[in-house]
Parts: sequence; structure tokens; C-alpha cells
Amino acid sequence: MENKRQEDFNIKNENRQTLLVSLQAHTIGKLLLWMAFGLTITHAVCMVTWYMDMLPFDDRLYISFFDLDEEESLGTWFSTLILFLAGILSLFQARYAGKPRQRMHVFWWLLGIGFCLLSLDEIAGFHEFVNTVSSDTHWTTYGVMLVFVTGFVLLPFLRSLPTRTQLQFLIAGAVYVGGAIGVEWATIWYEENDQLDTLAYNLWNALEEFMEMTGVILYIYAVLTHITDNRQGVHIHIQHS
Repeated sequence: MENKRQEDFNIKNENRQTLLVSLQAHTIGKLLLWMAFGLTITHAVCMVTWYMDMLPFDDRLYISFFDLDEEESLGTWFSTLILFLAGILSLFQARYAGKPRQRMHVFWWLLGIGFCLLSLDEIAGFHEFVNTVSSDTHWTTYGVMLVFVTGFVLLPFLRSLPTRTQLQFLIAGAVYVGGAIGVEWATIWYEENDQLDTLAYNLWNALEEFMEMTGVILYIYAVLTHITDNRQGVHIHIQHS
């Protein structure tokens, strides 16, 4: 009888833990998306008011903090943060997945390291350095090749995931690549014709950055829900004060 009560308690506690993690995934994803949306709208408003001479000052320094294209800005900090968070979650899952019968944990390690490098690139600007070194070829050309190679390498890993996680990863990747490479490629004309300091380019930049941030956030949500769905061995302690 006592064992039956303990088993019922464990089941109820496990359900509460699962609900808690699910709520956290939904809440975190929703919060991050609202933050990304807010940063994008703020950027767009600042650019429109700046280029239409609607501001009471003539020094762009006052709005550069909200410029998503500036390295020293709130948007860059946020992008760096969520990329790093995506990397840490992937590395956590790699540690958990590195158990007997789960041979795909090495791909989680690769994803974790990859996102951490992207986080570093957000500050260091490695892709911009590629443009400096290879002036005849834009970095997006190498980016497309890297996407195809990465997709080919990760294909067995993706096929091993549950269907819902597969779909979430594909959507997240498509949104991120569409912004990072697709929109970036569409704005090469502005760079080649010295039109970077224009309203049109800066609005394109808003779309690019929003898609990148959204893609990363969707990945974070996908990993959190995947951890929830495969919670065996993951212990969540809930204590009453």
C-alpha cells in the first residue's frame, strides 16, 4: 500500500515537473520573441525619424544604441546573448544525450560549439573579415556553401529526432538562414553602390536582424521542448520555502 502511494506521488510530481518545464519553454520563447520584436520596431522607428529629419538633434550617436547594425548596441548584445544561450542548451543536451544507446550526442556538441562561435562572431565580426580578405567574393557565397555542408553533416542527426523536433529545427534554420544569408544577399547592391547610409538599407537590416533573432529563438524553444519530451534522467527539484 505504501509503495502504491509513493508511486502515485512520483507520477504526480513528475507531471508537475513536466508542466513546469513546458511552461518555462513557452514563457521563455514568448518573452524572447517580444524582446526581438521590440528591438526591431525601435530600430525601424529610429531610422525613419532620423532619415526624415524628425528628431531634435543632428548627432546619430543618440540613436546608435538602438541601431541593430551597430556592434555597440542593445540589439547586438541581445543577439549575442540568445546565440550563447542556444549554444549552452545544446551543450547541456549533449551531456545528457551522451548516454548508452544514444550515439547522436556528438551532433549536439557540434551544434553547441557552432552557436557559441556564432555568438562570438556577433561581436568579433568574422564574416565581415572574410569580405576584407576576399574582396572579389562576398561572404554570403561561402555562407551558402557552409549551410549545404552543415545540412549534409547534420542530416543523420535530424532524422534521428522526433518528428516535431525535426520540423521545429527546420523552421528555425530556414528563418535564420533566410535572414543571415538571404536578406544579406539582397542588400549587396546597397553595399556596392555606397547606399548603406540610407533609410531603405536600414529597413532591410531590420528585417535581416529580426529573422536571425527569431530563428535562434525558435531553436531555443525547440531544444527546451525536446528536453521536456525526453526528460528521462533529467531531475528537477521543487522545494517549498
